[in-house]
Amino acid sequence: MTDRAASNSYFHASPASTFDDSYESESSSGEESTTVFLQHASAIYRPPSRSRPSTPSTVKDHDMKFVHSTAISPSNPSSPIASPRLSSSSSRPTSPTLITSPKISARSKRELPSGFVITRTSVVFIALIVLFAFGTLSAFFDSFVNYQRDPKGCQVSYMRPSFVKQHNFDSEMTKFAGKYTLYLYREKGVDNNDQPVGVPVLFIPGHAGSFKQVRSIAAEAAYLFYGQNGRQTEDWDRGQENLDIFTVDFNEEFSALHGQSILEQAEYLNDAIDYILKLYPQTRKSDGRFNPSLPDPQSVIIIGHSMGGVVARAMLTIDNYQPGHINTIITLSTPHISPPVPFDWMISKIYKDIHQFWIDGYSTAINDRERSLRDVALISIAGGSLDSIVCSDSANIGAIVPATHGFTVFTTAIPNVWTGSDHPAILWCNQIVGVLAKSLLDIVDTRRGGQTKPLDARMQVFRKAFLSGLEQDRRSSDIPFVPSPVVNLPGEIQDFTEDGYRIAIRGSTTNMYRMLRIPFQLDTTLTQFAVLSDIPLGESQRFSMLLCNPLDNTYRPTSTTKSNNTMTCVDASGVAVPVPASSINDRYPFDGNKFYFLKMHVLEMVGYEYVMFVDRGGPAGFVLAEFYDELSTRQVVDVSMTDIAMGGVSFSTSTTANTMLSSVQIPAMESAMLAYHLRVSRPNCKSSQNLFAPFLRQSISSMHESKFYVNLGGESGNDVTDVAFHGQAAFTTNPASQSGNDHRGLLLQFWMDPTCPEPMEVTLKVDWYGSMGRLAFRNGVVLGVFPFLIVVMVVLAQIQCYNKTGIFPHFGQGLVYCMRKSFPLFLVLASACSIYQTIAPSTTYTISEILQLGPATSQRVPERIARATFDWDEVILGSHDPFFWWVPIVFFIISVGTVILVWGILIIILRVASTIATQVKRRKPPTASAEPDMRRLQRRVITTMVLFLLVATVIPYQFAFVVGFLVQLVTCSRAIVKASFTSDPVRQRKYWNRYHYLQSILILLFTLLPLNVPVLMVWIRNLSVHWFVPFSSDHSVLAIAPFMIYVEMMTGTRMLPRSQDFKLKWATNAIFCAVIVYGFLYGVKFTHALYMLGNLLVVWLLILHARHSWLSKAIHVDPRMSSGKLLVTGAIDSLGSGTVIRLNGILSDCHHGGQWNILVLHWRRVRAKMPELPIEMEHRNVESILPWLRGATYVIQSTF
Repeated sequence: MTDRAASNSYFHASPASTFDDSYESESSSGEESTTVFLQHASAIYRPPSRSRPSTPSTVKDHDMKFVHSTAISPSNPSSPIASPRLSSSSSRPTSPTLITSPKISARSKRELPSGFVITRTSVVFIALIVLFAFGTLSAFFDSFVNYQRDPKGCQVSYMRPSFVKQHNFDSEMTKFAGKYTLYLYREKGVDNNDQPVGVPVLFIPGHAGSFKQVRSIAAEAAYLFYGQNGRQTEDWDRGQENLDIFTVDFNEEFSALHGQSILEQAEYLNDAIDYILKLYPQTRKSDGRFNPSLPDPQSVIIIGHSMGGVVARAMLTIDNYQPGHINTIITLSTPHISPPVPFDWMISKIYKDIHQFWIDGYSTAINDRERSLRDVALISIAGGSLDSIVCSDSANIGAIVPATHGFTVFTTAIPNVWTGSDHPAILWCNQIVGVLAKSLLDIVDTRRGGQTKPLDARMQVFRKAFLSGLEQDRRSSDIPFVPSPVVNLPGEIQDFTEDGYRIAIRGSTTNMYRMLRIPFQLDTTLTQFAVLSDIPLGESQRFSMLLCNPLDNTYRPTSTTKSNNTMTCVDASGVAVPVPASSINDRYPFDGNKFYFLKMHVLEMVGYEYVMFVDRGGPAGFVLAEFYDELSTRQVVDVSMTDIAMGGVSFSTSTTANTMLSSVQIPAMESAMLAYHLRVSRPNCKSSQNLFAPFLRQSISSMHESKFYVNLGGESGNDVTDVAFHGQAAFTTNPASQSGNDHRGLLLQFWMDPTCPEPMEVTLKVDWYGSMGRLAFRNGVVLGVFPFLIVVMVVLAQIQCYNKTGIFPHFGQGLVYCMRKSFPLFLVLASACSIYQTIAPSTTYTISEILQLGPATSQRVPERIARATFDWDEVILGSHDPFFWWVPIVFFIISVGTVILVWGILIIILRVASTIATQVKRRKPPTASAEPDMRRLQRRVITTMVLFLLVATVIPYQFAFVVGFLVQLVTCSRAIVKASFTSDPVRQRKYWNRYHYLQSILILLFTLLPLNVPVLMVWIRNLSVHWFVPFSSDHSVLAIAPFMIYVEMMTGTRMLPRSQDFKLKWATNAIFCAVIVYGFLYGVKFTHALYMLGNLLVVWLLILHARHSWLSKAIHVDPRMSSGKLLVTGAIDSLGSGTVIRLNGILSDCHHGGQWNILVLHWRRVRAKMPELPIEMEHRNVESILPWLRGATYVIQSTF
């Protein structure tokens, strides 16, 4: 048998000692692999004999398998020079001799550093973290769903809807006619005219909302108009008219997930407004009852629900918006401050552009009519704690809209509503839609082109309809004094109260006049006047309140004067506002019973000397009126939030003078993330004997959130009341006080019967379990950011270990290392940043302050704001409350447990997939031959290019990302199969290294899935409605190219190359650390940036692969001869395909003086750095070993 034949028979006869074809061609190894190779080289390579050899030949046969090691006897038995690592024989064989794979020398062994070793303690620690994370997440959910929720008091609305489709609004008028549809609502049996002749109103549904959601508001408006005003011609003459409510079918589009959808909806709606306004000149002419002299509509009222409110504000920023087409916007449960799902970069950009546009639009420096918002009113209505979809904190528009043009109000504060509302119920809650429909009808004025009253009149209507009336910013023009007829006082029934400044009327009485002297002329400390009654005040009611002066200036009544006199008065009963009734039978503020409360400052009574109550007699009821010193009834509880958290806060409502109303301000209680338990005690005051049971109103300074709690203490007098409120949203500063309160923190106002002199003892304690749901709801996005950072830290630790030892630890080992090394350091630095954020100075401006700065300075305000708040207002969690510095730390620990859970789930999925793949492979018949490398490469390139073409034209890149994730999942499954069925220790380590690396990349891609799935859902939704027009913002090939190239490349057998160069390792560490730092600081606010950070990491990994795979590298070796041995020394660094080793020395013991000048190694993916590694090689004729090299993965070429 010839040498070549023997070699072939040997290689094919030893499958257990050979590499797999596909893997060997692109395999990667550690230092052990390099050592084995060099041992093999030392066995087969010997310097040429002194006789001059023939011209060498090049062998390029790759049919044979590669042998790890081979022992070859020396050519000269009398003078053997054998490698100490290899066995030798005394006779020269004629063919290769097979021996077992040698053990790797102790110098070549590499073990994991101790930090990566999983011990029993680390297992217990991991289990505790997982249990903590799972328990905390479960508690978050249970607390959010079942605790600290406002009671539900909404009543169902009823209607008979009819929708008239606007067929003429077609593709000739808008390019989105095939995607969206416009309808006109009509209430059956009430408004049977299908043509619009009233005042146009446009309803915009929100995320996944239906056009039919407008039916409750539209039906209520129709019943109100035709039931009250429809038959009164004089109302039409005053500009009153019905509402033509249009609504849009967006096919329940997911607008909260996709910024491009918001822009498309806004553009369509601007076209719809233009179409709607063009209808009226013709339709009104056809209506005989309409006055032809009245102007045609020039603007539309907008009602936006949820994201529909954002779309409404975006409409004014779109190029096709016509100035003046919108003058009133009412939003319901709209997240104005920040997007609820900040995973799309375009949504964040839209919010930023809208915010800046509206600030500029209200600025006095803007004289551009097209950008001016001076006539636009914006009202934001929030549902409160029951809204589990949109956090009501983000409904605050105080930093965007000045108080003269809009405000934020909660449904719990709206008179006669006083109930919270969940996200969809705010559209059908009968109490809410009744107030909303009436306010819309009240602002209508068809005598004006805008079809509405002027801005000031509109705002007055909205304040009266939506605000509680207890705000401290009431203007004198809002006081509804009504002239009253001259009052003749019969002496026999006159009662004048001079001392105590209090009147209490209880039960049924006969006709009587009660009078109080206004004290501003007598006692300057009595600054406020308050009245509480359980029946309405007014001329047609039992009681009415008058402000009077005697007609005879010389007459001054006293407690003993009983003479007749005439008084000139004005009726001030209209100042009284309804508040929830509080009796022993009342449980909730929305039960339907009402009290009437009036509060006036004595300066508002200037010009009058007396307050008179006219009691006309009638059913049983009470009136309680008194003058009091406001300063003496208000107290500030100055305690720290830490003290409140540790032991709560207790106080008494006792004052120097026992009064009906007392206020308590707690400045430290500002955060909406905590909820409280309130307990009151007043044991000596029986509710059954009092005029009313104590009740409470809470309010905050940033917006109009009033919440009432009636019958405090309940029947037992000691019941616990849940107290929760809203406040400053994340990444915002405190806006100007819309509620007119000049206080910080929480304000509690207590009403108590002053006829019982005992004060009320109040205790507030933090409801920690009830607060967990609020904490999670406001910071839930953190659980989508921190896991990404944790995975990046683990991958970095794995790469560092791999570069150092040649072993790529599995994800669990990397996680254990990070728990010991990286995570503690990260937590210390994160704590420092979080603490500094709470104490960092921040100079900010509210919109009202901006407008007051004037044109000369207001243009510079945005720059000043940006300069003042760039560093700390928009980083981490965006909180400035020092008490909550620990929140990022807790969420980081929870995220660690979440990552462990995700890792475990993915391992189970991979094991199941690999088991299925193994079973399928066993049943599959064997194929004739494996696919050639070149054909496989061509197939991959074609597949990738086709996918890029589809991304650029049809599918969004998010779809390609999900496909890439699934491909990576399959690749991991194949890798675990190969690693599990390999017995050779060297190859086994290679395979497990590769599997561990692929698994870590899979987990990294999994953390990025939430950023891609939402847009994919929007795209699938569009396909379901047969809308195939691609999104312009989601077809970036560059956004997906690195991921797709990398995933496709890893479907082969590639492995991450080891980096031994200091600069390269430093660059890797710097890039990964920069990603971690940026993600921690800005990941929560700009969550979409995580995708680009992941893209950056993948690009760097591609660079590492390219540097070691595609670039040949020259390694200079200095050969020396000593005692007949050739000692090769040099730095063998990252040997790859085509690596060139140049021997720049002359072998002095070679008699022919030949020089080895080229040694080409075709052993792919050998990466190691072995400085000064001695390799002993015996002299041997190269020609004699060339047959053995046929089919091997390297070829030695020599020239002499």
